[in-house]
Amino acid sequence: MMSSLLQRLLIETLPEDTDPILRLYIEKLLPSLEQEFASISALGGSYEAHYEVLSKLGDRYAQEKAQSWSSRADQNLLVHVLNGLLTAWNISKYLAQPLSDVEKYLLCLGLTLHDYNKYCNGQGEETPKNWEVEEILNVCRDLGEKLQFHLFWSEWQEYLTEIAYLAQNTQNKVGTNIYPANWPVPKIKDRRRLEIPLRRLLAFGDIAVHCSDPADIDTETRGQRLREQLRYLNINKSLVYHRLLDTIGILSNGIHNATMKFAKKLNWEPILFFAQGIIYLAPTDSQTPDINELQEFIWSQVSGVLGSKMLDGDIGFKRDGKGLKVAPQTLELFSPSELIPKLPRVIEVKVANSKDPATPKRLDKLVLTETEREFLNKGADIRADRIAEFIFLTQKEFFPDSAEYINWMLNKLGVQEKISPEQTQVQAGGVNYGWYHAAAYYVAHHATFKPEDISERIEIWAENLANWASENNLIKSHSSPIRDIFYGYLTQYLEVKGWESNHSSFAAEFTAYADAKTKAAKQPICSLSSGEFASEDQMDSVVLFKPQQYSNKNALGGRQIKRGISKIYALEMLLRQAFWAVPAGKLEEQQPIFLYMFPAYVYSPQTAVAIKLLVNNMKQINLWDVRKQWLEKDMDISALQSVVWLNDEATAGRFKDNKYNREDLPFMAMNYTTTRGKTVTDAWVQPSFLALSLSILLGVKVIATSSSVPIYNSDRDFNESVIIDAPAAFWNLLGLSNSLRVQDFKNAMQRLLFAYSLHLDTRSSPPDAKWRDLIKTVREVTTNVLNIFSLAAEGLRRDKRDIPSQEEVKRYWQYAQFWVKQDSSVKNKGSYLMKLIEKLVQQYRVFYQANLGESSHTILLPIAKALEIILSVPQEVDVDDLILQASGQIKDALERQEVYKRPLIMDKSTDITTREERELTAIHTFITTCVRELFLDLYKGDRALLQENRNRIKSGAEFAYRWLALQEKSAKAS
Repeated sequence: MMSSLLQRLLIETLPEDTDPILRLYIEKLLPSLEQEFASISALGGSYEAHYEVLSKLGDRYAQEKAQSWSSRADQNLLVHVLNGLLTAWNISKYLAQPLSDVEKYLLCLGLTLHDYNKYCNGQGEETPKNWEVEEILNVCRDLGEKLQFHLFWSEWQEYLTEIAYLAQNTQNKVGTNIYPANWPVPKIKDRRRLEIPLRRLLAFGDIAVHCSDPADIDTETRGQRLREQLRYLNINKSLVYHRLLDTIGILSNGIHNATMKFAKKLNWEPILFFAQGIIYLAPTDSQTPDINELQEFIWSQVSGVLGSKMLDGDIGFKRDGKGLKVAPQTLELFSPSELIPKLPRVIEVKVANSKDPATPKRLDKLVLTETEREFLNKGADIRADRIAEFIFLTQKEFFPDSAEYINWMLNKLGVQEKISPEQTQVQAGGVNYGWYHAAAYYVAHHATFKPEDISERIEIWAENLANWASENNLIKSHSSPIRDIFYGYLTQYLEVKGWESNHSSFAAEFTAYADAKTKAAKQPICSLSSGEFASEDQMDSVVLFKPQQYSNKNALGGRQIKRGISKIYALEMLLRQAFWAVPAGKLEEQQPIFLYMFPAYVYSPQTAVAIKLLVNNMKQINLWDVRKQWLEKDMDISALQSVVWLNDEATAGRFKDNKYNREDLPFMAMNYTTTRGKTVTDAWVQPSFLALSLSILLGVKVIATSSSVPIYNSDRDFNESVIIDAPAAFWNLLGLSNSLRVQDFKNAMQRLLFAYSLHLDTRSSPPDAKWRDLIKTVREVTTNVLNIFSLAAEGLRRDKRDIPSQEEVKRYWQYAQFWVKQDSSVKNKGSYLMKLIEKLVQQYRVFYQANLGESSHTILLPIAKALEIILSVPQEVDVDDLILQASGQIKDALERQEVYKRPLIMDKSTDITTREERELTAIHTFITTCVRELFLDLYKGDRALLQENRNRIKSGAEFAYRWLALQEKSAKAS
């Protein structure tokens, strides 16, 4: 069996010291598990799907059960089993007596089958009752064979009793059968080991994957049950957690990862990952972390990442026509004495306009003599730009009214005799000209200096300036409001087991919001959050969207243009710039759609690392390749596994730590797509496919939205597996819901791949896929299935071809059959239409057969003639008369054709009179179907409607003819 994406991700990220038995399980069994379990819901699922299965099984409580099951959040059986197994495996290392190899195999296979009843339900089969041991053994044997257990453990059938016993008794609630006398004699030497540790390990894993929040260990009975299993297993550890009650994006992940690093120092081991935090195993004597220490540590981690990016010039600075500007966050992260010595590197990165320096334009604005201008022109280049930008920026930000600074700087440049302090301050419209004058003078005087020599000089000046300013107390005291607000945010939203709650009341938050909305407040409201934290005017070097966006966030009746951004969201925006390498203000032009990926309840540590690898290394998916794979796999969604998802191919353990160690684990993973297209349809093609694919392949919950802020804080806030938030019109036109459950995936993905493939085949002009026209493709297909053939004919004409290849005939016929097959409407008009077209062509092929190499006109002669006659005969003509008249005219038309096109006349086994009678009977049958079923029944005798559909019928008939001819040819050959 081919490998799967999830399998490849796990193999790549497993540590080298992973137990060979667990590695073997992932290598041998995971693809079979995915094939059988990924489309079955372990928790949640669609009400309609549950009700249909339960009704077929004759369950009296079908409605109540379907309602109860579907009211829970989704988790598919694959993820349920895999995370349960990995969790049980991870805690088994704390057992006093380690598991033997046989016990490890039993742990794996027992947990794999522990929800066999859900598998049976998903297949619409009856589940054995807990006392029907023989039937339970049979079900486990059949399922084990289907999942290819022999690839993992050749002796598994000899231990079937143990496997079935563990599977039946994983849960300590209903359905157990724990009495040994009810079961065949097991092969295991000490059957007490089935109870402790094996059954208790399975129970721990199963309970764990039902948790939906880190605080469940304190607020739900599950916490007590997990602790109970630890007591049975004699594992002397306590369960603790951290939780963040707000989810923003990269900042939230940063907080989680910093907290996890801090917890490692306390010997807390993470065992379960959630979108909002972690459950840890901790020593029983572990101390509760100090809130201030933890906050300082988290701040040092977050600010450290940002600071390094800022000092490289990547973010936090912006250069426009008025010079270099610093984001407020940069000034708050660094004190002046820290920032000034680092500015030369920023200047070098940001002032890089060597082909179009600003100095000559600035000098043009100054009143200079010809001699001066000629001398200064020697230095009017990028070198002067860099010096002037450095001097002006430091003066503006740190020494705005300091005469000492101006004199010190002139002395450093050695131009104090030539340029007065007043001349350096010449400016107009916010643009400084004076320092450009001084800089040009310096460079002209040192004309042999290269740009790198100038950069060295600026570095020396920056160091000296910071020291001189400190010694002379010229630097203002530094404060960091952003740090204080971040600490306030952590106090309000971060929870660790043992801390007291610090949640602010609703009343306080509402008051702050209402105050900010008044004109008196003059405080800009954050464009992205609810306004609970103080915000400042947005600076365009911070936000990723256009400056004019979100302007409705104003005081009531206010008209200010500038919006605000809270310091918390400013941090998030800067982190996105840092990690995504997108320039401020530019992202929105590319119509980004954001993908927010949540665990379905929970990740084990191994799956969290695997998801991280995907998020960091996901390729730009080529939908031409997806179409190719789908068609090669006979339009089956298993083709998704053949798509190349990662930038590199899998090598066991290659990414266990080194390359990705610096990257944070994704609690709520984020990705985004962009497009070069101009339409909303262009923007939504990739993310619609990705959201569905990732959920199908990895069992994660995915939200695709144009909102740059997550629309949910956690996966427990929504039940569905995939939410497509306000997509382009083609999505709903395909009949797809904006929220999908596990059982909806197959139909949704098939419809989507059908639409994409048909569009690429019929409307694209490689390399331009012309996605902007996808809505037209979808509208035509959903209107009439025969439009598939009309689109195909259009594509052929565009390629200047008349005759489709055999491959194209098969493909378009498959498209049409596929489309009508998955039409769930009661009448399914498309299916009736396809059958009718096929019937008509079969009937006229009895008396007329043209060569496949001939033109469409020749191939379609009988049906084209029939339609022409029906449309031209007056309405008052009787139906029987119409049939006779049309039959006669077609007979006449046949007389004018070559004899080899008339198979009945070519049959020399009977006399000519009999042959002509047979031909006339066949023509009469064909025309009767045309008139009665096509014209009167389907189109209700409406000639206008028939005329409107005439070309569609002919396109469909041509492909049906070619398809039937190919079938006949292959039948003869075989």
